[in-house]
Amino acid sequence: MASETSEPSTEEIDLTPSPQLLEALGDIPFKPWQCLAELTDNAFDDFLTNPDPDGDEVPTVWITLPKPSDDDPVVSVTDNGRGMSRETLEKALKAGYSGKRRHGTLGLFGMGFNIATARLGYLTEVRTTRAGDPDWLVVEIDLRKLSNNDSFLAPLRRESKPDKELHGTEITVSRLRDEIAEDLRRTNRHRTIREDLGRVYSYLLRSRNAVPGLPDGPLSGRGFRLKVNEKNVAARLPCVWSASRSVMRDGREIPAIKPIDIPLPLALACMDCGHWQNPDLMMDSCTQCDGEDLQHRERRIHGWIGVQRYLDESDFGLDLLRNGRKIRVGDHTLFAWENPDTGQLVSEYPVDLPAGQGRIVGEIHLDHVPVGYQKIDFTRESREWRQAVIRLRGEEPMRPKKAKELGYKTNTSPLADIFRGYQENRPGARCLIPGDGSKAIHEAAREWGKKFHKGTPEYLTDEMWYQAVTHHDEVRDGGGKDGEVSAGPTSAGGTLSGRTGLAPLGGNVGGDQPPTLSGATAGEEEEEVETEEERFDRYRRSARKVYDLTGEVSHARLGRRQVTVYETLERLTDDRERLIPSVTRMGRGISLEVFVYGGHPIFREYGRDPRDYALMEIAQTLHAFDPDDQRFTAVTAEVTQLFPDQRVTDAALRERADSLLDTVRGLMAPVVIEDAEGFWNELPEPCRLRAERDAGRANPSLDWSNAIKEGMFTPHLDASGIAFLIAYSPQHFLDGAVFQTTWATWSDDETKKRQVAQAVRPLEILNAFVEEQGARTRLELSFLRLALDMLDESITRRDTP
Repeated sequence: MASETSEPSTEEIDLTPSPQLLEALGDIPFKPWQCLAELTDNAFDDFLTNPDPDGDEVPTVWITLPKPSDDDPVVSVTDNGRGMSRETLEKALKAGYSGKRRHGTLGLFGMGFNIATARLGYLTEVRTTRAGDPDWLVVEIDLRKLSNNDSFLAPLRRESKPDKELHGTEITVSRLRDEIAEDLRRTNRHRTIREDLGRVYSYLLRSRNAVPGLPDGPLSGRGFRLKVNEKNVAARLPCVWSASRSVMRDGREIPAIKPIDIPLPLALACMDCGHWQNPDLMMDSCTQCDGEDLQHRERRIHGWIGVQRYLDESDFGLDLLRNGRKIRVGDHTLFAWENPDTGQLVSEYPVDLPAGQGRIVGEIHLDHVPVGYQKIDFTRESREWRQAVIRLRGEEPMRPKKAKELGYKTNTSPLADIFRGYQENRPGARCLIPGDGSKAIHEAAREWGKKFHKGTPEYLTDEMWYQAVTHHDEVRDGGGKDGEVSAGPTSAGGTLSGRTGLAPLGGNVGGDQPPTLSGATAGEEEEEVETEEERFDRYRRSARKVYDLTGEVSHARLGRRQVTVYETLERLTDDRERLIPSVTRMGRGISLEVFVYGGHPIFREYGRDPRDYALMEIAQTLHAFDPDDQRFTAVTAEVTQLFPDQRVTDAALRERADSLLDTVRGLMAPVVIEDAEGFWNELPEPCRLRAERDAGRANPSLDWSNAIKEGMFTPHLDASGIAFLIAYSPQHFLDGAVFQTTWATWSDDETKKRQVAQAVRPLEILNAFVEEQGARTRLELSFLRLALDMLDESITRRDTP
């Protein structure tokens, strides 16, 4: 029977870290996805080392990220693993402790949990339980409190659970660091994190379903499942040619997929620090840490090297894995040869036209090679890394002529073999490059590749690409029409296995070769990539026009532009998804759109004016057309002077104030007409008197009595009169009628009063400015400009996007 506790127990967990790690935690430069991967590694380790082949549950990790609207953002990582005992939990949370063996697991260091959670935020709660345990074990780690108390004793409490068979672990991080919270709230950020994790864990995720013809592996073919905000993380599958495709070189057939399986001699490994001992020496303790737990461990380099169906400037290279997790994605370093005499690295691939584009890819497992603590690269100074490089790419140049020229023998390494067959990119079957009869169609092949990665069924096989290969040769040899390439693959019977390059070529779950598509998640819940037009439409939908910077500008030297400036609520990012304050888009003809993100720290924290950045964006565009090539600052000054409303002079501000008041009066008029005499009678006598005098000056022949009855006095109200009517009858003028300020939806009287005051305050400041004559200081004029900005922003614009 489950025990019940109403109050936390007095038990404590000792989290005193190793001294050398005290400064490492929150300052380790982990990116958010790396933190999530570190916590996911711990769960996957549990799945790998303790498989339950007869269990009904798919090993799953659920990641929950904050949404842009969350006021109190949190991050959580939950798994359905075995859970932990009290002793295991204490060891797992203690910085510097490692209860894991240094070989055969994804996790490298005991401090991985501490680094990841401390990088994310300041408060972490860990909940864990095992099947059969009566309670959840719950530990709260408050870094600030622990630091202030100079103590690393965190309270442990026990919470009863309704179902004793529940098991798993949940890690929740709150009080997120500002930069982390801001990053995770970015538009499309969840999608990019899913993509990052889909690349890193693709080997483990794609073996989630049983693969026909493949023997059971450690998880009986069930694989892992990873979700981010309830959306499956899809494994990014390699878009490679079928293993049945090949080219001929020097009378020898070179298949498009080459299996790799290189066994290495057994070696002694230290299970405490992970160091491999020198195989030429006999020893009883580790030469690195003096640890005595030395074990003979298997070492093996395995995987595959193959050929992608399209060329790309960056989307190629070898994925290098450790225990199923990709440490390097698309690594190009093995494509370079190091001259042992000079130490110079000579790039060998890609060097064929089109320059800089490659298609050789692969997955290489290097489980025995040490990895840095950030898990972004292998330790390249290690003996194990150097040996792996030699086994995979050889010590000689891969280019036969270069090797002969320098006196080296022919390079017969696995990578060199694929290199010789597929280094050239001429269209046709000789190089396995799609063409149209006269030239290679690289762009079309890349577009087909995008459809493959989206999971579009007809693009999953390599038929589309191969048709274009054979068609090119037919047209070139006179057997077909130039430029005709089939719009889709031919129908073919049988399974996709054996025709996609993802056929099972032996091995265990996941395989050493690319798996069949029957176990893929390439098309599962993929999101459409946002086009540029869709992105800017999104910017406009949450934006307001900055009217005093919108209109046609013309300059004799810089040209003419129709400028529209928006202040958007959407975060603006560059092509690498870094936050930026502003962005420009050239439209048709002379149109120019400028978007400024008002929530950028430069505006919210440093008080900069968004209009200044909009002006810089306009100036940057026009500067490119400046025949005199003046300094950018000079062009910015000239552009600023093209917008008279940007002047902060008494006359300019009065002119802008008149324009804004006219806009407000125009919006108020239809409302006032409904009860003209009622509104007029409520106005204070001084307001009525000033309105009548203004009407008399504007139109001496006006029938004033009739104007009052018909509501024609509204165009003559001053700022004070407008403010009074808003305060008198907010239900008529707020909530989007004249001002965007909300009123009716609030139930608290004090809140309603504050909403009215917010709408009225700029008008009161404006009224004081009009009534008080005389010279004003620069700061007073700047203060009025801010009031006019507030008024401008609160007005309901009928053409707001």
